[in-house]
Amino acid sequence: MYRHITNGLNSMSVEDFWWFAQAEITKLGLQKQFDKQIKKMETQEKHKYKDPKQTWEYALNKVKTLNQ
Repeated sequence: MYRHITNGLNSMSVEDFWWFAQAEITKLGLQKQFDKQIKKMETQEKHKYKDPKQTWEYALNKVKTLNQ
């Protein structure tokens, strides 16, 4: 249902996701933007109840989209 948002990342194991996400952030040079997005999300009500994996998925997709 939300495949367009997660790009299929939900089907990965948690360990695989963390590795993939960090590798992707590093490869694309988006660490500063990613950290800034995570920090911003900490103060937003709509992200309050997301678990860390969901937060990282959202932030990763957001910074990748903004930097295409």
